[in-house]
Amino acid sequence: MANIKGFRGLRYSPEIELDKCICPPYDIISEEEREELYRKSEYNIIRVEFGKEFENDNQENNKFTRAKEYLDNWIKQGILKFDSKDCIYVLEQEFEVDGKKHVRTGLIVALELVEFEKGIVIPHEFTLSKPKQERLELMRKTHANISSIFGLYEDKTKEIKEILDTIKSKKEDVSYKGIGTFERMWVVSDSDIIEKLRQLFYDKKIFIADGHHRYETALEYKKEMEQKEGKRDNADYNYIMITLTSLEDPGIIILPTHRIVLSSDVEEDIFMEKLKADFEIEQGDYKNLKEKLEAKKKYAFLVYTYNHNFYLITLKEPEDSLKEIEGSKAYKNLDVVILQKLVFNKVLEITDEDILYQRNIKYTKSIEELIETVNKGAKYGFILNPTLVEELKDVSLSGEKMPQKSTYFYPKLMTGNVIYVHLK
Repeated sequence: MANIKGFRGLRYSPEIELDKCICPPYDIISEEEREELYRKSEYNIIRVEFGKEFENDNQENNKFTRAKEYLDNWIKQGILKFDSKDCIYVLEQEFEVDGKKHVRTGLIVALELVEFEKGIVIPHEFTLSKPKQERLELMRKTHANISSIFGLYEDKTKEIKEILDTIKSKKEDVSYKGIGTFERMWVVSDSDIIEKLRQLFYDKKIFIADGHHRYETALEYKKEMEQKEGKRDNADYNYIMITLTSLEDPGIIILPTHRIVLSSDVEEDIFMEKLKADFEIEQGDYKNLKEKLEAKKKYAFLVYTYNHNFYLITLKEPEDSLKEIEGSKAYKNLDVVILQKLVFNKVLEITDEDILYQRNIKYTKSIEELIETVNKGAKYGFILNPTLVEELKDVSLSGEKMPQKSTYFYPKLMTGNVIYVHLK
């Protein structure tokens, strides 16, 4: 079952301004944002997590070797310091979405790595080889998890919540501004509390919310280390740093990721006519149709076309239309699957492989960017409702995986508040 433990976290010294040293996950950082993070502080963790590449890089000097140098030097200088005991870390993120305040609580621990086949740690999306190769090279050089993956668990009895609430009733050890968040963190070294939580997690399943590439990378790194050193049950490389949040936490927010079809031979009139086989179609103004989309919650999409028209398309008969889609009921009921199978595959003749490798497809969190991209020459934009957390759980338990970009958990976890270095 799920085996968690505390670890001696590597953290910035209290004298260092943490707000200027943390960064978002590597995979959502643009080139412009990376430059800004470099300028924020000479100690910003971006230099380790997602360093720059230079023309004269080679085997001996590259972004991965430089990451190790930064990490080693900052430890020597006392910029980064290890906690003296094994700890767990309770994280509270306060943020706003659409003007409404939310609070999400996470528990940062080391989680024992197990293969997905064991059904303890459960993925929900496919991974690509290039990001895994880069993360693996970073682990080989630093022997550390620089950033935490994000996982979910069930806490129906609220026993874990009660422990975390008790911890949070005291003053936090660290507070700082994230990206769109204000965050507090409690450092807990009490062995009795850590053991109690370890026991409570023992019968849990862990659903990966963010960090599939890093989890699979850690599994590969573990195999490499076992080949080099032989298997060691107590080795730190048997674990990965993870931030765990309960499925029942009211602060879990999933935002939709919208789709843009960059080009297509299917013109608008033919497109709408073909959609009528499975969908009801309503043309209108954006604001009115967007409100209707949000009210429906499922089985509906907003389409923006190259002719600057908005349409609300709604699945006519879900029971009948979904019969032609292969998979479990949980999988077939996902809006992202319905869009992919009944619109992209069936009508626009875009293959699953095209979608997986983002050929002719662009993803965006911003409706404004979607509209602008279509206005500048793309063919169609598709505005979606968010995937529900219950749907993620149901699909994961069915053993299936969602299409790419099915979930966007907000806010993202900051990198640099705690680092998990393999000390033994």
